[in-house]
Amino acid sequence: MLAATTHTASADTTTTTTTTTTTDAELIAHAKAVHHVKHIIRHRRHRARRLAASLGMHYRPRPIPAQQTDLGYLHHIARKVRRRNHRYLAIKHQLFPKLRCIHHYEGAWNAYNPAGPYYGGFQMDAGFMQRWGADKLQKYRGADARSWSARDQMAVASRAARHIGFGSWPNTAAMCGLL
Repeated sequence: MLAATTHTASADTTTTTTTTTTTDAELIAHAKAVHHVKHIIRHRRHRARRLAASLGMHYRPRPIPAQQTDLGYLHHIARKVRRRNHRYLAIKHQLFPKLRCIHHYEGAWNAYNPAGPYYGGFQMDAGFMQRWGADKLQKYRGADARSWSARDQMAVASRAARHIGFGSWPNTAAMCGLL
């Protein structure tokens, strides 16, 4: 026969109170870690703004409050900006070789063709510049694409190509194998 035994433990009614104190060294280490992660975020955001501008996009992130010290949140923001940079780089690496091929056949950055008239390295007409490069027209005070920097012309062409494809340059896109 099996006997059943029960054990009862008496509960200790005394409670011990422990206080957790943060040492100065821990506070300094935390402050350094927060500063480091915020520096990484600033660097990644600056890179994201440059990449976005090269693609003809506008990236304006909300500022991180100066009093934000939650490392988990800051690491989350850093990862989020890193993913954005990777997306921008992927678009740039996919699109820019195609645009450089089109530019190769279209003409110099300061080219002018009176047949259209067409301006710049992508032979943009006035309607194209107004539709896709209104911010550049404003930046250069109404000057046509011949006066724009190569970077700005690439940004406008990139903006147009992302939205409507390469149909704006039918002959050269066909020569580049894009249509």
